[in-house]
Amino acid sequence: MSVSIRFLLIFFLIPILAQPLSAQPQNPSDRPALVVGIVVDGLHFDWIERYWDLFSEGGIKKLSRQGTNYSETSVPFVLADIGSSHASISTGAPPALHGIISRSWYNRLRKEETHCTQDNLAKTVGNSNGNGKHSADQLLAQTIGDRLILSSGYKSKVISISLRPEASILLCGHIPGSAYWLDTRSGTWITSSQYANSLAPWVADFNRHNSSGQYLTRNWELLLADNLYAGCPPDDNDLETGYYNQFKTFPYNLGKIRKESLGQDSEVLAMVPFGNTLTTDFAIATLREEKLGADASPDLLWISYTALDDITRRFGPDSREVADALLRLDLDIQRLIYQIEESAGKDKALIFITSTHGSGMDPDYSQALNLPGGFFRYRNAMALLNSYLNAIYGDGTWVESYLAHQVFLNETLIEQRKVSFAEIQDVTARFLTHFEGIARAVPADRMLSGQITNPWGHLIQNSYQPDRTGDLLLILQPGWIEEGNYDSDSRSPYSYDLRIPMIWYGWKVPRQTVNRPVTLLDIAPTIAHFLHIAPPDAATGNALIEIQK
Repeated sequence: MSVSIRFLLIFFLIPILAQPLSAQPQNPSDRPALVVGIVVDGLHFDWIERYWDLFSEGGIKKLSRQGTNYSETSVPFVLADIGSSHASISTGAPPALHGIISRSWYNRLRKEETHCTQDNLAKTVGNSNGNGKHSADQLLAQTIGDRLILSSGYKSKVISISLRPEASILLCGHIPGSAYWLDTRSGTWITSSQYANSLAPWVADFNRHNSSGQYLTRNWELLLADNLYAGCPPDDNDLETGYYNQFKTFPYNLGKIRKESLGQDSEVLAMVPFGNTLTTDFAIATLREEKLGADASPDLLWISYTALDDITRRFGPDSREVADALLRLDLDIQRLIYQIEESAGKDKALIFITSTHGSGMDPDYSQALNLPGGFFRYRNAMALLNSYLNAIYGDGTWVESYLAHQVFLNETLIEQRKVSFAEIQDVTARFLTHFEGIARAVPADRMLSGQITNPWGHLIQNSYQPDRTGDLLLILQPGWIEEGNYDSDSRSPYSYDLRIPMIWYGWKVPRQTVNRPVTLLDIAPTIAHFLHIAPPDAATGNALIEIQK
């Protein structure tokens, strides 16, 4: 759908959709003028305490000391990743309702992997290549940004920024706000035809100054003295994947890494801390140029930092690279907070920081320490499974695909052979539970009927979407990940993956620590509560009322 048609529909629909929200406060001071959501992809819940003494005074420490810290925050579903969690933060709903079960899933009709925001009908806005072919069409629920735009009669601004398109789009939503991401070919900020027909003049000007180019020629060196990283494993060790299995020790020459990547020119920025710094540069320019929080209609700015998670998956959560990237991110957040308070004022801006998921320990590192862990050899498992099903039901390709802990059986063959779906799922589940590394194999038939036992029943149910989830969902043993994954990409139901930080700061937020269990589904309803608007339609979370004095 073109942007012009979207605007026309909104013109006619706004008076209708906004009617239930007519009881909005007359006094603008009753709600924040600007809400800023900082999402750090893969920020582990205990890293803030671990590196506390090394943080700056004006970044994460400032948020924690002067804000409300929810110490028992978690992700309430399995397969948490950049796709499912960003969508859940913005909608207040689990993947079962908003449909983004993962960054990608297997499309049975097309018999191919589908990226959660890929849209071949969308057009790139900002340059002529195809890196803008993305939209929110596969997101099945409203976002808090959609609700804010509707309730304000299209006066509020909703802007999202990230290096990655899926993070930016899933935070922003359906109605044309402004979603920007980095084009890894040109190093410029782009969007898609879902959100605009052309870039704002100030964005085009930002791109003309080639801000990304200044970072591509830098070396990544340790920010602090080497002895301050003493709690991390040695820099030179064989357990890290690093960059292309070649670059594993400081300093990192970005020029050499770019040559080895064989990818797009600016792709390396998504793998190093300078990508987060570039994201901050663009966010600060957005605050200034868009004059966010400057009028009576509240605005919403999303900033998603994704480079840290990429570094974690390449080097492991305990590495010096992760520690240094986090310390550099803290300095970026300090710059960001300063600009927010300069532009909108601390008493008018509501800021929060959270994460998408945690991370598991690299199995090789776990085994070196005599801890449980390993790699699930899913290719071998699927080959043996298919042979087993051949022995029972006759020759055929019974296993159609495997992706992200999910087994997809051949529905066409099952129907042709007149085999019961429930039976073959149960047979498959019993067979797979004998493999080393598998804790549970959950059939879709049981997910559909809600017949899942503890300890992970609600986590699995929240992740199940009938049209997109596989026929079986595999839960691996603690410390295990799939072969071929990066060092710590586990998507498990265990605390190291599901525990995340969440801190609120600014506006009327008191200094306190809240020790009751909450989830990232509570974020969108909380924003709605304090902006005096309806929450997104599919939201199941609850407003965090402790953050208002």
